[in-house]
Amino acid sequence: MIVGLLTLHLHLPVIESLKTKRSIVKRILANVDRRGPAFAAAEVADLDDLNRATIRVAYLSNDSHRTNSVLSRLRAALETGKNYVIEDYDLEIL
Repeated sequence: MIVGLLTLHLHLPVIESLKTKRSIVKRILANVDRRGPAFAAAEVADLDDLNRATIRVAYLSNDSHRTNSVLSRLRAALETGKNYVIEDYDLEIL
């Protein structure tokens, strides 16, 4: 079994409350969840920082090339989101 980890470091420039931040993070996590049972996602850092969020996505597969491709496409799809910017990301295949 191959595990791919995609860590997204987000900047949230126009957030004024934790409630607004949580709604944006929740929308991102729901987007990942809709992609199927091979995905799992959670906010893992910067929980109380209004202008930053760190989200980690795990993907299970039995092919490392597919894992890399799927997570790269996911990152590209999430880059077009509203109210946040992906500042940096890490992609690991375990």
